[in-house]
Amino acid sequence: MSTAALKTAVPALIGDRERLLAFSFANADLLLEADESLGIRYASGALRSLTGLSEAEAIGRPLLSLFLQRDRLLIAKLLHGLVNNTRLDPVTVALQGTDDRQRPAMLAGYRMDDRVRHYFLTISKARLSAAEQAASGRADTETGLLSSDDFAALVADRSAAVHGVDATVQLTMIQLDQLDRFKGQIGAANAGRLMGEMGALLRSVSIGGNTAGRLSGDRFGVLHDAAIDGQTVRRRVEALGREVDPTRQGLGVAESTLDVGGGDLSPEDSAKVLVYAIRKFADAGDKDFTIHSLADGMQEMLNEAVAKVSTLKDTVANQRIDVALQPIVGLGDRGVHHYEALCRPRDGQSPANFVGFAEQVGLVGDFDLMVCQKVIDLLLDAERQGKLIEIALNLSAVSLESEIFVTAFRRLLEPHKALRSKLLIEVTESSQIKDLNLAEKVLQQFRRDGHLVCLDDFGAGAAAFQYIQALTVDFVKIDGAYVKRMMGEGRDSAILKAMAGLCRDLEVGTIAEMIETEAQADRLKALGIGFGQGYLFGKPRLDYMQPAARAPTAPMLNLKRRGVQESWG
Repeated sequence: MSTAALKTAVPALIGDRERLLAFSFANADLLLEADESLGIRYASGALRSLTGLSEAEAIGRPLLSLFLQRDRLLIAKLLHGLVNNTRLDPVTVALQGTDDRQRPAMLAGYRMDDRVRHYFLTISKARLSAAEQAASGRADTETGLLSSDDFAALVADRSAAVHGVDATVQLTMIQLDQLDRFKGQIGAANAGRLMGEMGALLRSVSIGGNTAGRLSGDRFGVLHDAAIDGQTVRRRVEALGREVDPTRQGLGVAESTLDVGGGDLSPEDSAKVLVYAIRKFADAGDKDFTIHSLADGMQEMLNEAVAKVSTLKDTVANQRIDVALQPIVGLGDRGVHHYEALCRPRDGQSPANFVGFAEQVGLVGDFDLMVCQKVIDLLLDAERQGKLIEIALNLSAVSLESEIFVTAFRRLLEPHKALRSKLLIEVTESSQIKDLNLAEKVLQQFRRDGHLVCLDDFGAGAAAFQYIQALTVDFVKIDGAYVKRMMGEGRDSAILKAMAGLCRDLEVGTIAEMIETEAQADRLKALGIGFGQGYLFGKPRLDYMQPAARAPTAPMLNLKRRGVQESWG
């Protein structure tokens, strides 16, 4: 058939319905039509693979039954909010299959201008970003909203994407006044309705239907289009509060809205500033951050974050820190076993606050690499002087979860393979380890490279025993709080003795920190703790460069290298 004949034949072969279906399936996996009561009237496409249902089984079924419970209120709110000839922009939801599997999906739609309220919907398999994938399945049980950390990560992801665009995206922070008292006044049923509808409301105005978070008990955040201003969001939350309150008085609501993606900062620094502001807002107590100071407080936090990011980057780039060394000794003979490297910012900042901020804004990996280089220099200098010295380097749990950091760290040590056995890695818990399987693979790679590994602050948090069960390490450093209290009540001594016994059975060495008196050292030795650190044995000093006297009864390398695997993957 000639080209001209084909052109005239195609319209005759394809009707309007077929053409519209073809256009729809070019952008979606499933087409649905729902009536005013949200019952399914028509279904076509990959229905069985997405939901486990046939077309016959779907017709007449409630539309919302196709989705997870946490998304149903959101979808109903979005659809009922549509007016004639309006479109529902794509939102991220999850389908509930008959096999109980959750399937991320994008829902979009249109309401036709007709006498019967009909909704024409498309569903496509969702392609989630790394931040979205990490957050999936961790929603707040009361509201269905993201956690503070997941929300911050997703905002950073989205803000980088819109950086430089005229303020089309905004971040609104919301604080509810005396929420717990209000929930108690309105009763459990109304309180449940309040939190459920609060989550659905914030998600319904958020970009993609999933960029809304519960940052703390009474604090919330939402990333939204600038067409929906923050005051509108606040008024809708206030109206919801009055709806669930039998007295119709409601509760106080404060909001502050920031433009996202603008300003003179780079996309990366802009995202870091937003993450810092979100986390500080989430963590601030009533004394630090009240409902009356929300707007001013947000601006102050942004200004503070910009300045601190600049200072931190300058510190890392120009290595404006010093490294002090503090000895760890064998409690049996008091011989120096190794030293811990402790960073000291030259501007006088608290090292803990400095590292904590670096973790919050995603710069701790750069900081850890900079400290590592300084420790390598110390080891090389000791080697040139003919001194035997081994140093423990603190690495953030956040760094261990970064493939970029792990690769850079190993590359930094590649020219100095002989130093790996002299460089012990101490994993700090200022940030919780989120992926224990990944952390174990990374630590096993470090151990295969020749490093010994120590888990810091053992016993400090609820996850400590979960960590030692999941992570194969050579040492644990017992939290100093136990040492401080053990000379009083007997409970802490009993706990320390149990920790020492557990670690002995696991062939893991034990280090107690914050030892200040001989009485403490003697008690710890009697309880079975092998090593100690504290002012009794030496304060952190910049000039600690002396040979490490090996403890013959408990040498560093006498522990079995248990659990070392042959591959990282």
